[in-house]
Amino acid sequence: MSGDGDIDRTGKLRVGTAEREEVARVLGSAMAEGRLTLAEYEQRLDAVWSSSTRGELAVVTDDLPGLPGAKAPVESKTAKNWREYFDEWRWWFGGFVVMTGIWGFQSVSDGQANEFWPMWPLGIWALILVAMIFVPEDEDEE
Repeated sequence: MSGDGDIDRTGKLRVGTAEREEVARVLGSAMAEGRLTLAEYEQRLDAVWSSSTRGELAVVTDDLPGLPGAKAPVESKTAKNWREYFDEWRWWFGGFVVMTGIWGFQSVSDGQANEFWPMWPLGIWALILVAMIFVPEDEDEE
C-alpha cells in the first residue's frame, strides 16, 4: 500500500462514501447548470453509488468541470445556511405546484371551483419557513 493516499495514478484505490457524495454533489451541480439532463444525471448517479474505485468515479465525471480531485471553494457557514434556507423554499414551491395541481384537477372533475384547501398546509409550511429566520440554530449540531 502506498504511503500517499491522495495520489492514485492507476485509479484502483477504493472509494468511500464521502468521495461518492462529493461526486454526487458535482453531478447535481452539473444538472442544475444544464450540463446534464435528468436521465443522464440519474444514470450517472447510479454509477456513482455502484462504483468501488476512483477510476470508476473518474469515468462518471470526466467530461464535467468541478472534479472531486480539485479543491472546491470553501463555503462560509452563513452562505451555507442561506443556501439551505432557500432550498427549503424550493421544496415549498414544489409542494405548491403539486397541491395546486391536485386542487385544480379536483375542481375540474367536480365541475366547479372548490375551496382552495392547499392554502392551509402551504400557509403553515410558509410560516415555519419564515420563523426559521428568527429562531437561532443550535451550534451543537455539528
